[in-house]
Amino acid sequence: VEFLVDLTSLEKAGKFPGLSDWMHVLNAVNGVHLVVLYICCGDLKLPWAFQIWRGKGTSSPAALALKLLRAVPPVMLQGKRRPRLHADGGFESAEFIEGVLDRGIDIVIGVRRNRTLANGTPIHELMTRGYKAQLQGLKPTMYVSWAWLYRNKEPEQRFVMSNINLGGKYLARVGKRRWRIEGFFKT
Repeated sequence: VEFLVDLTSLEKAGKFPGLSDWMHVLNAVNGVHLVVLYICCGDLKLPWAFQIWRGKGTSSPAALALKLLRAVPPVMLQGKRRPRLHADGGFESAEFIEGVLDRGIDIVIGVRRNRTLANGTPIHELMTRGYKAQLQGLKPTMYVSWAWLYRNKEPEQRFVMSNINLGGKYLARVGKRRWRIEGFFKT
């Protein structure tokens, strides 16, 4: 079982008095912003649950995602292999990562290129894929890799980290797969 957490924005233009409590601006998008938990089991990929982000001063998207994970039935977390959660860089807070790991779920998560190691080195300066790293402000040791995305004229380097040693190339491949799944759900 793999879990995918994503923040999906449903852009709205105009006035929607019935949605006034739910309409907010996030990342320059005015609309309703949903934190969605998807479950992926083999070829089956389905939305499981969602929470509405209610704006500044309320629970963060990461806190809402942890709330969704706490509602997953324990039977789904049992099995021969530990479940794995995939998330993007918007969920890379220490509280979120540690909360996921405390639930017995492995994590593969996008990470900002300017995130730093405990010694102050930015991760974009790493030269080895699968580098075992202690990140600043994060208790568990993580393994960091990157993938190149060729969507525009210039290739874009995206970083990914995990609590398990998947190997640098495989971690990059798993991270890239998550972006494809996310694109599918956004569509």
